[in-house]
Amino acid sequence: MKPNDHFSFLKNNQVSQDTRTLLRFYAPILGKEATSLYLYCLAFWDNGQDVYTLGHILNHLDMGMDSLKKALERLTALGLLDLYQDQSGYLFKLYPSLSAEDFLAHHVYRRLLEKRIGEAALLAMEQPDPKGQKLSKKLSEIFDEAEVPLANSSSQKDFDLTRFKQLMARDQLRFSEEKEDLLSLFAISEQQNWTWYETYLLAKETAINHLISPKRMRNKLAQERLEEEFSKQEKVIIQEAKRKSPPLFLAEVKSTLEATITSGERKILADMQALGLLDEVINIIVLYSLNRDGSATLKQGLTLTVANDFAHKKIHTAEEAVLKIRERRQAQKQAQEKKAQPESNIPTWSKPDYKNETSPEQQSELEAEKRRLLAKLEGGD
Repeated sequence: MKPNDHFSFLKNNQVSQDTRTLLRFYAPILGKEATSLYLYCLAFWDNGQDVYTLGHILNHLDMGMDSLKKALERLTALGLLDLYQDQSGYLFKLYPSLSAEDFLAHHVYRRLLEKRIGEAALLAMEQPDPKGQKLSKKLSEIFDEAEVPLANSSSQKDFDLTRFKQLMARDQLRFSEEKEDLLSLFAISEQQNWTWYETYLLAKETAINHLISPKRMRNKLAQERLEEEFSKQEKVIIQEAKRKSPPLFLAEVKSTLEATITSGERKILADMQALGLLDEVINIIVLYSLNRDGSATLKQGLTLTVANDFAHKKIHTAEEAVLKIRERRQAQKQAQEKKAQPESNIPTWSKPDYKNETSPEQQSELEAEKRRLLAKLEGGD
C-alpha cells in the first residue's frame, strides 16, 4: 500500500451518517485517526463515480502512511469498513455504525469500550429498561404473510457470552480476569472461525482447576504434528504423555520407584500449568527431571528451569518436548566430552586463529619466544 495507489467507493453503498453514536461509542476504541478516516469516507463517498489516490486521504487528514494502514485495520476490525484489492487498486465498502442499544448488547464491543472509558462512564450511557407492559405487536399479528424471524439488526458477529456463561456455571468453570479473558476468547473464536460453543469446548478442556486459561487454549491450538521419526521407546512415552494428566503420570512413574507424590511435587505441577504449558509437555519434563539424576523426587530447581525454558520457547506438544530434551542431552554430552579432553601444550598465541589483543611490549616478548621455539623445533633438539 503506497500513497500513489488508487481507491474508490463501492457503488450504491451510501450509509447513514450517525456521527453521534460514532463519537460516543466507537471513537474511544477507534482512536482519532481511524474515526477521522471513517468521517472522511462518509463525507467523500461519491457512489463510485471517481477514482482517488491514497495520497488524497493523507493530505486531507494530515496523517502518514503507517497511520492510514492502522486506521483501516481498526475500521475493518470493528465492522465499519471492508477493504478489497484488485489490479486497479482498492475498493472501500462502508457499513453504518450500530445503534447505541446494539453496540452495548455486543459483549466484546462493550468490554472494549469499558476498558477505554471506565465502568462508571459506560453505565452512564446505558439505556434503562422500559417500565410498564409492552404493547407492541408481532409482524404476523398484523400482516397475513407467514411469520419469518427478522435478522438481528447487528451486522457484526458477536460472541454469545450469555450461553457461554450458562455452560460455565453448569461445569463450575470461572474466569480469572473476565474482561481480559473475554477478549482473548473472542479473538480465538474469530481466528479459528469457531462458534462460541466450539470455543467453550477448548476452554473446558484446557482449564486449570476449573479456571479458564486463554494461554493454554492458544498453546493447544499451536500444536502441530511433527514429521520427525521417533524411537519405539519415545513413541510410547509420547503416547502416555498425551493420555494422562500430570498427577496421574507422575504417580505411575513414581510407583515404579516405590515412591508416592509429595505436596511439594503437586505444587511444582501446578506451577508448570500456570506457565501455560500443556499437560503432555509437563509429563515429558517430569520424566526428564526424574531420569536426569536418578532421583525418586522432582527437584524444584531443575524442573522449573526446564519448564520456564519450554514456556519461553513455546513448546506446545509432547513431540516438540522430546526433541528439545534430545537437544539438551546432546548439549550436555558435548560439554562433558569437551571437559574430558586433555588440554593442549601448544601455546594459544601459536595457533593460526589466534587474535592478537596484547600490548606492543607484550607482543615483542611473545614474538621472541615464538622464534625461539620454532628454531628449537627446526633444529630437532
